Amino acid sequence: MERHSTSKRGVSYELPQRGKPRNMPSIVRRVTLGVVLAWLAFVASLGWWISQRLTAEELDSLARSAEYEATITGRVVDRLFTEMTSVANMVARQNEVIQLATRYRDDPPGFAELTREERASKFTSDPLVRRVGDFMDALSGDLHYARIYMNNLSDDTVTASNWAESFSIVGQIYSGRAYLIDALHAGRGEMFGIARLNKTPSYFVASRIDDADGMPLGSVTVKFDAPDMALYLTGRHIALIVNRQGRVTTASSALFMLRNVAQLLPADFRRAVDGDEEPGEPMDIRVMAGADQADQWLVDGHPYLVRRQPLSDAQYQLLTLAKLDHLEPRRRQCYWAAACVAALGLILIMLSSRVAGQMVMRSQEERYAANYDALTGLKNRRAILTDLQRNFALAKRTGQGVLVAFIDLDEFKTINDTYGHEVGDQFLIETSRRLQGGLRASDELGRWGGDEFVLIGLTASTHPDEMERAAAEMRRRLVPLLIGSYAFDEYRFDYPGASFGITSVDPSATSLQAALKAADQLMYADKEARRGQGKLFEEYAAGATATRGDLSVRT
Repeated sequence: MERHSTSKRGVSYELPQRGKPRNMPSIVRRVTLGVVLAWLAFVASLGWWISQRLTAEELDSLARSAEYEATITGRVVDRLFTEMTSVANMVARQNEVIQLATRYRDDPPGFAELTREERASKFTSDPLVRRVGDFMDALSGDLHYARIYMNNLSDDTVTASNWAESFSIVGQIYSGRAYLIDALHAGRGEMFGIARLNKTPSYFVASRIDDADGMPLGSVTVKFDAPDMALYLTGRHIALIVNRQGRVTTASSALFMLRNVAQLLPADFRRAVDGDEEPGEPMDIRVMAGADQADQWLVDGHPYLVRRQPLSDAQYQLLTLAKLDHLEPRRRQCYWAAACVAALGLILIMLSSRVAGQMVMRSQEERYAANYDALTGLKNRRAILTDLQRNFALAKRTGQGVLVAFIDLDEFKTINDTYGHEVGDQFLIETSRRLQGGLRASDELGRWGGDEFVLIGLTASTHPDEMERAAAEMRRRLVPLLIGSYAFDEYRFDYPGASFGITSVDPSATSLQAALKAADQLMYADKEARRGQGKLFEEYAAGATATRGDLSVRT
């Protein structure tokens, strides 16, 4: 029960306001909560959908880009390998190269005991060695090869493109090199390895030199350093040339160079490690769980989309890795954007809810003001008449009688004149409270106006005895409630009670207006009877003296 506060001489008291709206109506709160939950679910779903859509589109774009780069880069690398083979074959068929290979088909006796420098001195004293070396030097310079050199059947380097340099490899014996052995036996040999002199990762392609009868005389080797090969691996994505053991022989990113990525290779391409070359340090490679597309891998903790491109040289395969590191920040941006939209929406929802709540509360307050008494919180004349009409209609349907009681607070004017209007207001509030204490669950009490109250109820049936008994029972319950002492602030007085007019009627035989009139007449009859018995308030109040601070009245 809400109360309005008023005061007299600095002392406050509260007035009950039954049924008056106090807070935002529960229906508005429930609707607001539902809208908030629906909004959050909608924004979360939309944010997730947009994030997934953008991610899928970006992955498709990256896949197309990686496939295109893999195709183009694969053609470039194929051309480089083909060119190396062609150059080695071309040099091996030069007349002067064949002539030089014939002259130094094998090392002379005792050459193996000489130092490299001594062997180089003997070789380079031959003008033909120098001419062939100069030819190789010009050719390697034009094609940006690291070196071109010729070996005889003793694996000794007879001449090379760097024959005139202090770090020349002329006279260097490369015994046991797989690509030289393959070239002599099969006509062609190739290998990726770390150069023994300058420790540079390089590709070696060798072609056999044959005499007129097809007998081997030696071999020509083209050496192409991996850092120079990497210059051709240009593009948006990371390109790797990988051998069958999974070792990265050339990379556009130094992070991958000479590492092992065997897990990224097709199973039918991989071969066990052979030869004297190291397999390379394995990278930490894992399949991405819950990936949106196939071939998404975590390589050393970083996500990549992988595309493969076979090369014409079956010893190698090209891998193109598209970085996916930017996808997670982009997802977070989507989620943050969704969170901002959700927050903005929540602010608008709460503001709208507050406005709606205030409108509903204002409407309720207007309805309350139209149907309730502002002082006592009881229903006013309009509302009690509406209830009375409803009770009449209900009683007709159910065969019940209707109770109507008029209650008049005798000599209320005297109380106002004696103690003031504020005490009079408190007296009205207290009498309404006491009357409510005697109501049945089906009874309704309202303030008719001024010091008059109306009470309505139902009887069990329309039998005259039952209706008379119900009226008498109501009188017995209500009349004593108003008799007794009343104390308000520093005033106290005894009150002999009010005048009651209670009637019970059959709604099918009596109109609403007739019932009200009958109750009103009975109330005035009761007032006259009480006046004759000397029970009116003026006799109690005659000579009353109020003492401030002592809640007593002397008479």
